[in-house]
Amino acid sequence: MICRTQGSYSEALTRGITYQVIDINNDKEMVRIKCDNGRLSWFPLYHFNMNSEDVIDLISWKFDDEVSNDANETNWIEISLKMSDGSERWCILYTPERLRNCLQQPNVYPTGLHIKHMIVVKSYNVEDIQSVLDYLNQEDELIGATLPL
Repeated sequence: MICRTQGSYSEALTRGITYQVIDINNDKEMVRIKCDNGRLSWFPLYHFNMNSEDVIDLISWKFDDEVSNDANETNWIEISLKMSDGSERWCILYTPERLRNCLQQPNVYPTGLHIKHMIVVKSYNVEDIQSVLDYLNQEDELIGATLPL
């Protein structure tokens, strides 16, 4: 089985590594494997791809829009991502300030929003964005937070 997310088990599991199954308890949805630290341990099945299909990782990303540090802006920034399976994806980034500014515009309707492919980032600083994308990738949530390009 291939680990798709290590979750809180970073000392025992590595995303993308294939592990030999020692035992499976389907009733409890647990699997016993030999961990990175050499110990045999039980883990929830949702940490693994049961069909041994490869995990898709982030290779690179780039800004699709010019980044402005104007605190009064209301627009989001779009980025494109290249993935390890050769696919390309995209999403929008908002900072908390820009999102607040957007929702405070007069005559905004509806007065709230839900955008599946929106990621809220601390800032448009490259390191902050990379940190969020790496975290989502490690938690196997990046595909769900982006759309095919």
